[in-house]
Amino acid sequence: MDMTTKGFCMKLHLAAAAALTMVAGGLLVSPAHAVTTERVTETNVTRAPENTPPSDHWMLYTRTPASTGAFVSGPATPPIGGGSFQMSTPGGGDKVQLFNYDHVGTKLSDVNAIAYDTYRTAGSDQQVAALNLEVDFNGPAVSGGFTTLVFEPVYNTSQGAVASGMWQHWDAYNGGGAKWWSTKSIPGVCAFDCFVSWSDIVAANPDATILGGVGLNQGSGNVGLTTSVDAFTFNDTTYDFDVPGKDDCKNNGWMKLGFKNQGQCVASFTPVK
Repeated sequence: MDMTTKGFCMKLHLAAAAALTMVAGGLLVSPAHAVTTERVTETNVTRAPENTPPSDHWMLYTRTPASTGAFVSGPATPPIGGGSFQMSTPGGGDKVQLFNYDHVGTKLSDVNAIAYDTYRTAGSDQQVAALNLEVDFNGPAVSGGFTTLVFEPVYNTSQGAVASGMWQHWDAYNGGGAKWWSTKSIPGVCAFDCFVSWSDIVAANPDATILGGVGLNQGSGNVGLTTSVDAFTFNDTTYDFDVPGKDDCKNNGWMKLGFKNQGQCVASFTPVK
């Protein structure tokens, strides 16, 4: 991430903060609330090719036409609501990311909760969707310092093995003991092959700050993997990924859902008597 993109992410964050409200379960709430659940559907995301600068609070990035991300009902009984966000990467070169940009500027030392739930429909071994945090490991006062921190259940064996056909909860903070790795060498962590606890990463990088997206990543070798994700938690916000309903037709949501107008959108969700 270059300095132009870095500045863009910071401006996006400041604009969001200036609004002082966010949508949570169809209601307007203050981000200062101690705990919030924010419902996220197709109407809340902007879809774009991988490496496109963010233009919205939620960005859904794909690398290839075969890389797909969709808000679906189920599978089975999701931990929150009736839906989830499903990612599919049939080939080795496919990639899907769902990133949120509301946490830009948050210091890693101020993070005290990260978690998500997964349901693997297709895949093998310990394949499952990962979490990504785009960070500035040396802090905003020093130029450079971009890396991506990655959490994968396979390196957190104390939380159990990945299984198919069931919802599983993963604690990516775990009292500071959850293991993460970095895409670049940073103080206390080598690139790719060092799996270090969250607390140790923060201790070695006291000025580290969220620089870009936080969210879900699936790809780079996850052949034939289909994962659904729900209840993604970051600090005091839990994101409920869900299928859209007629209320999502409002505020131009009908356009993102592919309808000609709001009335047509509402009618599609209205049961026929």
